[in-house]
Amino acid sequence: MYTGPKLENEDLEFGYDTGRGVLSNHVSSRFYPGEPTVNYVTDSPTGGGWGGGHDVIDSATKTFKFKVQNFTANPGSGWRSFTWDMTSHAGSAVTISATFEYAGPVGQMAFVYIGQGNTYTNNSGAGGYLGYSPASDRTSKTTETKERISWSGTIGSGGSANQPSGHIGITVWINNGVPAGNGNYDSYIVMSNIQIEKKAHATPFVNGTRSSTQGLIDLKRTASIDLSDVSFDSNGLVEFDGTDDDISLNNASSPTANMVSVELVAKFDSLPASNSYMSVFQKQANWNNAGGVMMQFIYNGFRWSYGNAWTGAVTYAQSNFTTGKYYHIVGTVLDVNGNDAKLYINGEQVGSTGTGSTPNTTSNLTIGLGNGGRLNGNIDVFKMYSQTLSADQIKQNYNAYKNRFNI
Repeated sequence: MYTGPKLENEDLEFGYDTGRGVLSNHVSSRFYPGEPTVNYVTDSPTGGGWGGGHDVIDSATKTFKFKVQNFTANPGSGWRSFTWDMTSHAGSAVTISATFEYAGPVGQMAFVYIGQGNTYTNNSGAGGYLGYSPASDRTSKTTETKERISWSGTIGSGGSANQPSGHIGITVWINNGVPAGNGNYDSYIVMSNIQIEKKAHATPFVNGTRSSTQGLIDLKRTASIDLSDVSFDSNGLVEFDGTDDDISLNNASSPTANMVSVELVAKFDSLPASNSYMSVFQKQANWNNAGGVMMQFIYNGFRWSYGNAWTGAVTYAQSNFTTGKYYHIVGTVLDVNGNDAKLYINGEQVGSTGTGSTPNTTSNLTIGLGNGGRLNGNIDVFKMYSQTLSADQIKQNYNAYKNRFNI
C-alpha cells in the first residue's frame, strides 16, 4: 500500500485500508479484498449441447479450457454450455464474472454467452444453450480481446423452455473449427477467475469463501475486523449508509491507552442539519465531560476531542467541507493527558486547543457510529498511533494519499 514511507506501521496501534483508489489508473484500485462472499464455482461444471469437454488448468484461480467439438463439416461450427446448478438458491440475486483469455486459433470464436440458462436442454446437460434464455439473462462477447465480463440477475427455479432455470455459466460458440468424428477438440476458449456469487454485482475474485473479517486490509494484522454490520457499494467496498452501518471492535482488540494520533481519509455524502450530529468514530463509554476520544460532525463543524468532549475539542467549520469529496484528516495530542490537541485537514493545521483530559480507556472503538449519530459516507483509511505525528509526518502522509484519492 502506498500510504507514506516509514509511517504506515511505525507506532501504529490499529489501522485498516480498504484498498480503494479513486483514480482509475492507481494501483490501489486493483487491490482490495471486497465484501464477504462465497464463490459457488466448482471444478466440475455440467456440460450441455454438442460434443466437447473441459480441462481444469488451475483450480486456485478457477481457470478452465472449455472445448467444443463442432457438428458440421469443415469448416465446422458448434456450441457447448458449461454451467453450475444454482436452483437451490432460486430468487436470490446472482452475479457470474470471468476473465476471457482466448488462446485458440485466430478467427474461430463466434461468441461467448455468460449468464443463466433455461430448461431447454438440446441434447444433454443441465442449463442448456444460454442463447435460448431471454437477452436479459445473459451477456454476449463477440471479440477475442482479453477482458473481464460479467452478468447479474435473479436465480431462476426451472419453469418452461425459454425461462431461467437457475443454471449459471457460459456458452461457447465456435465457427471454422474442427469437425465432429475425430475426438479432436482444437476449438476452445480459456476462462479464468470464474466466480458465481449471490450478489447483485461482482466483487474481486476469490477462490472459495471470503469471511466477514476479510473485507479490509488490516494494517496491524491483529484485529480481525468484523464487517457484519456495514454496507458495501457496487464495487464491493465498505461504505456507511447513515442508517445502520458501523464497524465495532470490542475492548480486547481496541487500540490501547497509548493512542495519541488518529489519521483517516474520508468523504461525507451528507452533513448534519441544524442541531444534529454525525459520528465519524468514538472510543468512549458515554457522552460526558470525562469521555473518550472521538471525531464527529456537529451542526456547526467538524470536531476532534480527546478526553473531554467540550473543553478539550478542536472544531473546524462545517462550511469548509464539500459532500462527495475526499479529505485527509488527522487529530493529535501531545500526550495521553490530552495536552495540546491539534487538528489537520489536507496536510495543514486548522485548529488547536488547550488541555483535554485523560480519556476512558476501557470502552470499545466504534467507527461510523457514536453518541452523535451515524456516518453517511466512506472512511477508506483509518489509523491510530501511539506517537504524536509531527506536522512534517502529516504532510508526508497527505502527499502520499492525495493523488490516490484525488484530494
